[in-house]
Amino acid sequence: MNRRTALRLARIATAEARRATRGLRKPGFPRLYYLSYLIRDLDLYEVEARYGSLYRDERYQSRNCLADARVGNYRRDQVTDGGLFDNSKDDESHEYVDLPISNRSEPLKIGLWRLTDAKYREAEEAYMRKCAHELTYLDTSDHLGAWQKCPTIDDRGRIDLPPIDSDYWSAYVEKASAVMLEFPRVRNSHVELKVRHQTNLFVNSDGSIAIESHSFWQLEAYLWFLSKKGDAIPWMVSHFTPDPEQLPDLNSFRGEIRNAARLLEKIAAAPQIHSYSGPVLLEPVSAGLLIHEALGHRLEGNRLRATGEAKTFADSLGDRVLPDFLTLHDDPTQESWTDPDGQQHGLVGHYRFDDEGTPASDARLIEQGNLTGFLTGRVPVAKKHRSNGHSRSRRHERSMSRMGVTVLETSDGQDEKSMRQQLIDLVQQQGLPYGIRILNATGGETATDAYDFQAFLGEVNLASRVFPDGREELIRGVNFIGTPLNAIHGIIAAGNRPGLDNAWCGAESGFVPVSTISPSLLVRHLELQSKSDTPYSQYCYPMPGEKRS
Repeated sequence: MNRRTALRLARIATAEARRATRGLRKPGFPRLYYLSYLIRDLDLYEVEARYGSLYRDERYQSRNCLADARVGNYRRDQVTDGGLFDNSKDDESHEYVDLPISNRSEPLKIGLWRLTDAKYREAEEAYMRKCAHELTYLDTSDHLGAWQKCPTIDDRGRIDLPPIDSDYWSAYVEKASAVMLEFPRVRNSHVELKVRHQTNLFVNSDGSIAIESHSFWQLEAYLWFLSKKGDAIPWMVSHFTPDPEQLPDLNSFRGEIRNAARLLEKIAAAPQIHSYSGPVLLEPVSAGLLIHEALGHRLEGNRLRATGEAKTFADSLGDRVLPDFLTLHDDPTQESWTDPDGQQHGLVGHYRFDDEGTPASDARLIEQGNLTGFLTGRVPVAKKHRSNGHSRSRRHERSMSRMGVTVLETSDGQDEKSMRQQLIDLVQQQGLPYGIRILNATGGETATDAYDFQAFLGEVNLASRVFPDGREELIRGVNFIGTPLNAIHGIIAAGNRPGLDNAWCGAESGFVPVSTISPSLLVRHLELQSKSDTPYSQYCYPMPGEKRS
């Protein structure tokens, strides 16, 4: 989409929003007091190869709209529980989220009309249900209001999306995937590139307009290793960036795949442990995952308005929640980061406006260990509330406060040798046979609702154990787990070489891109538990070109 087309579509959507706020009136029902459209125009490219041959090469367009229709007034409207659960695919409006990809005005107007009418009727029904619910149950957050009034914005930024050379990338993944032929124990594999060009057009009934474009490039090599003992070990070589210039060249990527395949052979030969409790040294990516799962999701402001949430830190403003040498903030305005070696990296969590049309800003969350704030959108979570522009969603889900570019900083960073020695010291003090070093973790999950246990899990794909005499050996078969307060209160040291993790994060408002920058962390006490493990039988006959052993 070019800028001229984007401006034309934004004008059409603005006119339709004004027409709806004037024309949607039902006697006896609360009025429509606010309406916004977030039109997402998507240009998607995906190419996949296996063992030196293309399996898939496709490019397609789509366009959808997140419509926020609010009835009542700024003090009280239909939204309950911070909007966390306004994401049902069973709603009638879900059928109308997709818009025509042509740029003709009449089809677009009809698509917006159909979506808006359904959203309005659903909003009125929700308002009535809320009134009926409050005949029995008290809304303890009612005094905070429903929706923050914000100044109108007018930002018609440029649309700057890098070109996609499909011929180059189809040849790239085809050649990269041929490396797998060198490793017959890798029984399943593929190399894939996914490109997502996204242009956001935001307009609302207050007269705001914001145009912003994003580009996401995700290059992955997936390896599934089957050992002679039947142990299946998956591995992913992944690069996720907003800038294709930061993806590796073909020779470098082929080298990464070869190194991963050789590492899988070492992991398969490593001893398996089933449980552990004691000190753990988390390298930067896994440390960032710990902060993300144990702390970050519990600082999402919308959760403070949900009756079913545990609200771990609701009463902790001003209290010590981390050691005083740590500071945490989330700044989506940050476009890039320079690592300790001087290399610059793009941040996929960067954006200028959130999905409620609020300018992004640096949310100061924890200063020198003390909790100072939350990630917020326009849903009030306190008196004198102000949004810091962190509300986002994936598609049809109501947007909620989410992490963007999360940065953990330390005032007392220590080098790798010192961190490792402190781990050994803790092992000796606690009389344990060894300590654990989490070298890499690829994902995690956490429960934040009051019904479930307050716990989190990190998916470990590379770890080692460190013995009191300094020896270190790889281990396999475990994930790290814990309860949030015990885990973060157990942090006793941080490294001086932070690392970056660009990834997708899932929550009630869908999957959104996030960036986490963190140093390594030494935790006094953390638990490990066994991965789900079902040994596989060997294939009935050899792969083509493989000798039977």
